[in-house]
Formats: sequence, structure tokens, C-alpha cells
Amino acid sequence: MVLFEQINKIFLSAENVFKDIIGGLENWCIAFNNFFLIFCGYLKYIFVFIILTIGIFTLLKLRGVYSQSRSASTEDKEDYLMRPRLILGCCYVVLGFGILFDYLTYFLLIILEPLPDRLIYNFITFSGIDPFYLNGIMDISASQFPHEKTIYYCFSCISLTSILDILLSLWYLINNNRIINNPRRTVGFLISGITGGILFGFNTCFPFFL
Repeated sequence: MVLFEQINKIFLSAENVFKDIIGGLENWCIAFNNFFLIFCGYLKYIFVFIILTIGIFTLLKLRGVYSQSRSASTEDKEDYLMRPRLILGCCYVVLGFGILFDYLTYFLLIILEPLPDRLIYNFITFSGIDPFYLNGIMDISASQFPHEKTIYYCFSCISLTSILDILLSLWYLINNNRIINNPRRTVGFLISGITGGILFGFNTCFPFFL
């Protein structure tokens, strides 16, 4: 009888410890969620600053190259990437101002919505998890627990990182004066960005910029 009571106390103690751990994790998720929402306000301007800097520097570099060719009265026929660089620089400037003033963010949300992305949820479903438990992760408005929002926010961060990988890789490939120091690494970043966008979504992060 005494042994049974001791075993019962051990199980109750372990259950209380487990509940404390779960409660601590939920509290940590609440703190992280609050931090993420505040950080997104700054992250929008950081993202816009990076995109605008790339676009403006690209256009300024092209302006310098064009001025040198005019002063030398020669035309660089080998620089066949000048027009793509001009288009890329203008696109980055438009993208930066569009996200800054939100009009392009809405446009991207509409355009990118039909893409077959966010395949990470399919892999989670294949693992045998009940799809009912994924509702709070797939749709943040349906989240009932803090950890569901935390998972969604983490997926959003990966989505934003993937978009940056794609943008920076394209800029480097087009704006490197035909000299790529480490092409495998650059192409690897590009492929990882596309893969991350397909898995976690290309527009998962954009609603937090509004």
C-alpha cells in the first residue's frame, strides 16, 4: 500500500512538472509572438531599405558606365547585360516603394496567391497528424493557442528569408560584370530561396508588412 502511494506521488509529480513545462513554453510563445509583431514593424523598413539600396546602387552604377562610354565615344558591345540591369534596378526601386506604401504588397498578395506553395503542410499531413490540428497553423485567424501562432510566424520568417535569397541572388548574377567568384554558392542560394518559397509560401510574410 505504501509502495502504491509512493508510485502515485511520483506520477503526480511528473505530471505537474510536465504541465509546468508546457505552461512555460506557452508563455514563451506568447512573449515571442508579441516580439514578432513589434519586430515586423521595423522589419518592413529594413526590407524596403535593402531593396531600395540594391536598386539605386544598380542604377547609379549603370549611369556611371553610360557616362564613361559617352565620354570615350565608344560603345561597349560586350556589355549585353546593361539593359537587364536597368530593368532589374528599376524593378527593385518600384518594389521597394511599393512595399513601403503598401500598394504593391496587396498586388503581390493577389498575384502570388494562386501559386502552388506552402507544401510544408502537405508533408506534415503525410506524417499522420490529424489535419484538424493544422488549421491553427495554416490560418492564423483560426489559431487558438500561442504555439500555433508561433509556428506560423516562424514559417513567415523563413518565407521572407527565401524571398531575400531570390532577390539577392538574381541581383548578384546579373550585376557581377560577368565574373562570379562562387557560382555554386550563388546558385545554391537561389535554389534554396525558391525551395523555401515553395515549402513555406511566397506571400506568407507580406500580410505583416501592411
